Amino acid sequence: MTIKKGQKHTENNNSGLANVDEELNHAASSRRQFAKTSLGISGVILSLASRPVLGDVVCKSPSGFLSGNASTHGPQPVCQGRSPGYWKNHVDSWPISTDTQFNSVFPTSPSSVYAQYTFLQLLDPKPDDFQKLGMHLVAAYLNAISGWTPFLTVETILAMFAEWQSKGTFSPTATVQWSAAEIVNYLKATQA
Repeated sequence: MTIKKGQKHTENNNSGLANVDEELNHAASSRRQFAKTSLGISGVILSLASRPVLGDVVCKSPSGFLSGNASTHGPQPVCQGRSPGYWKNHVDSWPISTDTQFNSVFPTSPSSVYAQYTFLQLLDPKPDDFQKLGMHLVAAYLNAISGWTPFLTVETILAMFAEWQSKGTFSPTATVQWSAAEIVNYLKATQA
C-alpha cells in the first residue's frame, strides 16, 4: 500500500500505536521493577557497607576513635570491655585485689582526690570524682588487664590519666584535646 502526499494512513495505524503503547508500558514496568529491586539491594549494600563508626561499642584506641575510619586491615579487634557497675558487682572476677589503692597504679599528685581511694571505692560515685573519671579509669584498667580491650592498653590508660592530671586535658592526637567528660565518653564507648 502506498500513501500519497497529504493522504493519511489509518489502516494498521491503530494497531501499530497499540503495539508501541504496549512496548512502552512494558519498558516502563521493567524500569520500575529494576528501580525497586535496585533500591532494595542498594539499601542492603549501604547498610552493610556503612557500619556505624561509633556504634554501641568502640574497639579502637583513642586516636583511632577520632579517625572515623571504619575499615581495618585484618580481623576486627574483639571488644568486651565491662562497665564500672559490672566490676562493682563481680568482685570475684577481678584480676587484682579489690583494695588496690588507685595511686599505687595511677601515679597521682599528692593533692589528687584519687589518692585516698581504692579501686573498689571509686566504683561508687564520689562527689570529688568529677565526671566519674576515676570510676571509668578503674573499669578501663580492669578491662585492659583482663584482656577484654586489646586495642586500649594499660600504658595508654595510665598515660591518659597522667596527661589529664598534669594539663587538665588529654590529647589523643596532636590537634585534639579531651576534657574529663570526653575521656569518660570514650571509655564508656569501649564497654560492651
